[in-house]
Amino acid sequence: MLQVNHIRLSYGPRLILDDISLTVAPGEKAGLIGVNGAGKSSLLKIIGGYQDSDRGSIMRPRTFGYLSQDVAHETPIASGSTARDFIFSATGLDAAVQRYEELSMEIATVEGEELEILLERFEQAQNALELLGYYDADARCEQLIAGLNIGGVTLDREVSTLSGGQKTKLALVRLLFQAPELLLLDEPTNFLDVEATLWLMEFLESYRGTLLIISHDLDLLDKSITKVLRLNEFTHKIEEYKGTYTNYLNVIGDAQALIEKTQRQQEREIARLKKTSDRLRGFGATRVKQRISVDRRIDSLKESKPQTQQQSRRMKIDFPVKQRSGHLVVRAEHLYKSYGPKEIFSDISFEIDRGERLVIVGLNGVGKTTLMRSLINLVSLNSGNVILGDNVEYGYYAQENEGLDYTNTVLNEANELLPTDAKRVRSILGRFMFAGDRVFQQIETLSGGEKTRLALAKMVLSGPNLLLLDEPTSHLDIISKEIIGEALGNYPGTIITVTHDVDFVRLLKPSMLLLMPEGRLVPYDNKYDALLERA
Repeated sequence: MLQVNHIRLSYGPRLILDDISLTVAPGEKAGLIGVNGAGKSSLLKIIGGYQDSDRGSIMRPRTFGYLSQDVAHETPIASGSTARDFIFSATGLDAAVQRYEELSMEIATVEGEELEILLERFEQAQNALELLGYYDADARCEQLIAGLNIGGVTLDREVSTLSGGQKTKLALVRLLFQAPELLLLDEPTNFLDVEATLWLMEFLESYRGTLLIISHDLDLLDKSITKVLRLNEFTHKIEEYKGTYTNYLNVIGDAQALIEKTQRQQEREIARLKKTSDRLRGFGATRVKQRISVDRRIDSLKESKPQTQQQSRRMKIDFPVKQRSGHLVVRAEHLYKSYGPKEIFSDISFEIDRGERLVIVGLNGVGKTTLMRSLINLVSLNSGNVILGDNVEYGYYAQENEGLDYTNTVLNEANELLPTDAKRVRSILGRFMFAGDRVFQQIETLSGGEKTRLALAKMVLSGPNLLLLDEPTSHLDIISKEIIGEALGNYPGTIITVTHDVDFVRLLKPSMLLLMPEGRLVPYDNKYDALLERA
């Protein structure tokens, strides 16, 4: 059983979690929901023991696993580790294999009594491997990798060579391989295509342990969700709703409709009573008692009037350009990239002019992120040329938030771009919902959605005329996606993006798609939407 008792958390004067208590019983599956920045990720980290709270306590099952939104920064991976080493480390199988191999080598060098002792230890090492499921471990890993559709990943590949999305998927494979009593998952489908998302939700539906999940795909897990926990961004408390996610939506809708109906009825009654009070006032002292009684009734109705749920704050943003680029923005000529014997892409050529939008499309593992990074020299090419046009200034949004200094505060990070204009910095941060004390929050404590908003706010401050965006909507809630998508749709500069979010692509209004790995440039058409969803 998972039991959370009276958790409180604040960042300086900003309250995040207030007296949070909840229980998730063995085998129960609970969805944790709330807007970006409400504190969902912070609560999950506290539950997993990865962050301290100001007060409160947590009681967890003996074995549990936690998947962070920010695997690249929060999941330690040993240098030189292969995918196999990383997955096996979840159960201690990596150490058991190493011990077995060391004893195997040692046995060949000893004899007599020492050999007998070593043979006994060797037998113990063999038993340990058997208990940990070593003999079918590779097959189980490969099944999980295939299910999550992690293109380009083999068990012998070094983790350091993987993209941010691939690392996140591999961390999920590691957790599923571990099969703990409690799974804590923070947006596990962010980097999954449609097929992998459906596979994961089916896997979780049949999972026998306890599950607490933050996900914008809860509807896909609807049948097996037994409760919904909503973290209210205004009260900073948990609201619990029994039943499926669909049931939660119906309850919220019905409750909201009832509240609004009751409000209207009470407002009409208050208006009627006010007219009565005004008439009684005209009679002077003879009707004072009656008037006081009516006024008390008015005050009572005002106090008892039900409150509708406060609406989530909305961003108001645009993406300005400081300087117009030349007509030609990017020309790529015969680009070729490989890692050792593995070819990533070859003979990629295209040209983008000012104001065009290009979406790079392809299945997982075909080199979309590598191609984008090579355009701005963050990845070296084996051959080929990239030419940036006159006056081109670019801004790059990376999957792994590598452009953010996690030790900085939000305000200091933004000030570095525009140190002489504090007023504009605070204004832009405010538009991205970093107002008041939020600007003094350390970046490492931000949620995935908040980090995305900060990275995009930095782009607004720098005013580039070319945006390179690698899965920019992965950590955003639906409202934020829509607002940012509309703002980018009206952006006067040039955009190159990698995304599998069809709704975002439609808001972006792209002119072209670059189909990978063949490198074919085609005009945008919604017939490619299915490929985008699988990308």
